[in-house]
Amino acid sequence: MKTDILQQSKSVNKGMLFMLLAVLLLPFTDAIAKYLSTSLSPTQIAWIRFFMQVVFIFLISLFVKQKIQKFRFSYIFLGLFVSLTIILLFWGLRYLPLANNIALFFIEPMVLTILSVIFLKEKIFYNHIIAVLIGLVGTFIIIRPNFSLYGIASFLPIASAICYALYLMSIRMASNLGNSISLQFWVGVVATIFLSIVILFGESFNIEVFSFHKIDSSIWWILLILGIGTTIVQLLVSSAFFHAKASTLASFQYLEIISATILGWLMFNEIPDKFTILGALIVIFAGIYLVRHERRVNKG
Repeated sequence: MKTDILQQSKSVNKGMLFMLLAVLLLPFTDAIAKYLSTSLSPTQIAWIRFFMQVVFIFLISLFVKQKIQKFRFSYIFLGLFVSLTIILLFWGLRYLPLANNIALFFIEPMVLTILSVIFLKEKIFYNHIIAVLIGLVGTFIIIRPNFSLYGIASFLPIASAICYALYLMSIRMASNLGNSISLQFWVGVVATIFLSIVILFGESFNIEVFSFHKIDSSIWWILLILGIGTTIVQLLVSSAFFHAKASTLASFQYLEIISATILGWLMFNEIPDKFTILGALIVIFAGIYLVRHERRVNKG
């Protein structure tokens, strides 16, 4: 019995570590996408991102000698949800500051926690709710988003967040998705095919946000970094959800705001003020609070 509890505890801790690494790396890829959005369309950036994911995952599978498992029907829904997530997120980055875009995206843990209770029947403790709410308060103290300032563009990261919550919930709902490499390979294939159709539609009707622009040779290395970075993040996220419950991992995503704030300062001259520092401390507190609670539950 004690051995089972210890193994469960180790699995949950491993899932939280994977999620922590993912959310700290993710803002780097968002910053790259924001930079590229000045010359490429959001859909084009998303297509390149998923195409490279497929290539890199295939190469990784060869390197680690792990066979990519057969295609599963559930991969279709995952591919659609995550491709919509990325299009909407990159579209929002075109108009909103990096930190503001991510702050509005942080409605996702709230949506994910609710979906986990309704559809996954996961048991939720009041500590989960407290951690999510504290993290949300800290996030909005940092960003203080204003719909009247950014208009309809503010809804893009919110819609992206809803799609991503559906994607993460679907990972937990599926009975057998195979290993992380197989999952991310096939999800990337589905997303690439779907985005190809969207681009064809955009080119046919001259819709700029869905079109494909000529790529300057000087930015290929940036696209390569984007592909590698997003592939690593997706592997970390999918691995995290194989080891821990969705409601457990939800609050960790708030830590993304720390990297986003630093990058916004370094790349886009967004200098953090005292409210940013206060909000970051609140976010960190929420994450530590959740970790301590999970450890008590696993030990008990």
